[in-house]
Amino acid sequence: MRALVVSDIHANREAFEAVLDDAKGSCDTILCLGDLVGYGPEPDACVSLAQEVCDRVLAGNHDLAACGRMDMSSFSSHARAAMEWTRGNLSSRTISFLESLPASEEWNGITLSHGSPADPVWGYILSAEDAAEALSAMKTSLCLFGHTHVPSAFLSAEDGRSIRIEYGEPDAVVRTKGAAMLLNPGSVGFPRDAADAHSSDSERRAAARYAIFDDEAATWKWKRIEYDLTKTAKRMRKAGLW
Repeated sequence: MRALVVSDIHANREAFEAVLDDAKGSCDTILCLGDLVGYGPEPDACVSLAQEVCDRVLAGNHDLAACGRMDMSSFSSHARAAMEWTRGNLSSRTISFLESLPASEEWNGITLSHGSPADPVWGYILSAEDAAEALSAMKTSLCLFGHTHVPSAFLSAEDGRSIRIEYGEPDAVVRTKGAAMLLNPGSVGFPRDAADAHSSDSERRAAARYAIFDDEAATWKWKRIEYDLTKTAKRMRKAGLW
């Protein structure tokens, strides 16, 4: 089975649609690792699209805050302001759906988690130390996660004494059999890696990141596409999100 893996869409409908169009016909299932809303200007549209196309959807910290399942005290000032706007622009249908989502679950013997399995809502995996804690919390040998907005892989050595870190160059492939590992597709909506982070001078060629996981071939492949962010940026400025 080939799975399209997406995370951190953050109410950026144009990015989400661009990813779906790019991967169209190449996958059997779609997995979303959370944060459908927050930051961006089209939360209802992104949630509705995820309900339509995704077979598994997790809740991220922004999703939980949006539907009132957690407070915003730990959010940055920018994220909190965006969430306040988001809360005022959600339909009751969207809120009900977000309320129903788990932050982590197992799928086909694989851990799916928005953040670190050690803390699925808030835990970042950015270092070997973070990865070691996450691996110790796992009941499976493979975890797909998001939250950091950085395409990355943390691979445990066979002796379990060291962790190799890879950052997701487009079309780079990781073999997913053998050692325990943690895999992050990067962010659909707002990448944070240096090469792809959005700025006002790159709206027409913004980047979205995702991955393709093939459980039969035991491969994980990072993907990157460019799309036109102009309309979304205009909506964000109008709403005061930028």
